[in-house]
Amino acid sequence: MRSLSRKLDEVTRRDFVANLARTTFGVSLLPASAAFGADNETKGEFLTPNPNAPCKNVIFLYMNGGMSHLDTFDPKAESSVKGTSTPTKTSADGILLSSQLPQLGKHAEKMAIIRGMNTKTGDHAGASYLMHTAYRSLPGTSHPQLGSWAQYFLGRRNKSLPDSVIVGGGNPGPGFFNPDHSPFPIGDPAKGIKDMLPKLPRERFDHRVELARRFSTVFEKAFPNDDVRSYSQFYDETIKFFDSASVDAFNLDKEDRAMRDKYGSSRFGQGCLLARRLIENKVRYVEVRFSRNWDVMHGGIGPVGDLANELDGPMAALLDDLSARGMLKDTMVVVATEFGRTPRINDRGGRDHHPKAFSCVLAGGGIRGGQAVGETDEKGIEIKDGAVSVADFHTTIAYGMGLPIDKRIHGSGGRPFFVGNRGKPMTQLFG
Repeated sequence: MRSLSRKLDEVTRRDFVANLARTTFGVSLLPASAAFGADNETKGEFLTPNPNAPCKNVIFLYMNGGMSHLDTFDPKAESSVKGTSTPTKTSADGILLSSQLPQLGKHAEKMAIIRGMNTKTGDHAGASYLMHTAYRSLPGTSHPQLGSWAQYFLGRRNKSLPDSVIVGGGNPGPGFFNPDHSPFPIGDPAKGIKDMLPKLPRERFDHRVELARRFSTVFEKAFPNDDVRSYSQFYDETIKFFDSASVDAFNLDKEDRAMRDKYGSSRFGQGCLLARRLIENKVRYVEVRFSRNWDVMHGGIGPVGDLANELDGPMAALLDDLSARGMLKDTMVVVATEFGRTPRINDRGGRDHHPKAFSCVLAGGGIRGGQAVGETDEKGIEIKDGAVSVADFHTTIAYGMGLPIDKRIHGSGGRPFFVGNRGKPMTQLFG
């Protein structure tokens, strides 16, 4: 063992432990090359959460592929750019939404629409990374998402459930925090964690776990390293979770049929229902990824109506459900995407990437609804007033959660980092 250990560098050791756990336990929760190493001089446990922070939970609805602002939250009457959408009155005075969002129009008084979003990052991967972390991707550095930041500063809320969950695929890992700060990934919300449970007889599974623990003990002695130790502890906690009653929080069969039907049968709709269920069970941060792709650059804008419809009903059901249960006041619902789409329709009948102006939405969690922040011109090309960066957007959410946005920590490589990347919070949204 020691002979082998001397041949492994730090990254290789981490990958080795990760792949060992995957193979032995039959579950996959972290990318093998997840980064580690938040600075030991700053530990979240000594920070006192703001008891007056209005937002206790976040549901982050991510529209992958670049959602067209003109076909959703910033429609235009100009015939050359409007596409299949028409600006339509809503429940909020002066707020117009696309005619393709009729159900959300009935909830506009709950929403703050950020119409001045802009970025310089126009590629899907880079813009998605930025929207999830508030940082541009850098070689050798992995930045945390908001759920991991919240766990770091506020502590873990529930000992038997993860603090953050991603519904709909993908797992970015914990950034430069320890493995237990990683979001818990769920693929199909209708299946919950069924696909993640080990496909082994219980006796054989228990035997493998015992062997893995013995090996882990030897491995930790060979590598007395906090990163390796925390990885082992993370998987140990995961196995305990799979064996606990807490898994029921992920089981949508516990909801009655009428409620499931209210959210719709799409994966996104059922993901929204699962998000509400997890928040009810004290999971702090849940991301639900849209089940389809908003990229309408090549195939024409025809599918936009269906995409908008798939967002409209489930999100409206979520806002209605949270409100009826008294949960919306301290649960912030976020709609985000990597960038917008060009007002001009291209030669293929679609809309190209448009990072200079797009829309995001905040509702609940202390947000004063019925307002729009920022304004684009009559064609939706340029921002006329109230430009908002991705860092500003992230910092606003962090501010609502009571996170210390001015607190510097040192992550990988000793670099200083801030939650929200030193953006300016839109404090005028709260009230």
